[in-house]
Amino acid sequence: MEIKSNPIICPNCGNYYNPSVHAVCPNCGQSSESAAGSGLGPTEPAGAASGNGSFIKTEAPFDAQGSQANPGGASFVKTEPPFPGGSNANSHSPFQPTMIGGGLGVEGGSEPVVGWLVCIDGPVRGNDYRLHAGYNYIGREIGDVRISGDQQISRQNHAMIAFDESENIYYVGPSAGRNLIKVNNKTVLNAVQLNNYDVISIGTTKLIFVALCGDHFSWKEG
Repeated sequence: MEIKSNPIICPNCGNYYNPSVHAVCPNCGQSSESAAGSGLGPTEPAGAASGNGSFIKTEAPFDAQGSQANPGGASFVKTEPPFPGGSNANSHSPFQPTMIGGGLGVEGGSEPVVGWLVCIDGPVRGNDYRLHAGYNYIGREIGDVRISGDQQISRQNHAMIAFDESENIYYVGPSAGRNLIKVNNKTVLNAVQLNNYDVISIGTTKLIFVALCGDHFSWKEG
């Protein structure tokens, strides 16, 4: 005797099956009555991870009577990957320059400029960089002077420029970079005095130095 019955959908896994042939869902083993009584809907696959995070599906909330307030109104929220210490740093940790002779600064204000570097050749030709009293570290991505795009410059601490405000003298020298630096086409292995309009070669970049402080001006006197 042939038994005919309309197929039903399992409320637990969403699989269609014939209740006259199968007492329970052949896919998950859950009966339609027990699944309906539990108030559980079809299970959703976990969101696949992507670039910076993953997406997970959240179901609409239930009201006080236990019915779903907005059936089918599920929403998606993005979860961010964890970072050590609970921070979500996008790039790198903040760089704190080492300062010496910090008497020029004022509370709540910026450190006064004492000179500039101007790129006259290289990937950032035309850019200028402010220098302050004390150490100014040069790097490709991290430092007081950041020369992006020049792969021959170390990511950080390739070289340094320092200004001694007590004597109004500027210095330049290598730091932790792998490639040599030059001043006026001469290799510099230790810190040397830097003079107005000297040209510093670092990687494929050339920087001309312009001094502000000296015989004609000093922040201490201003």
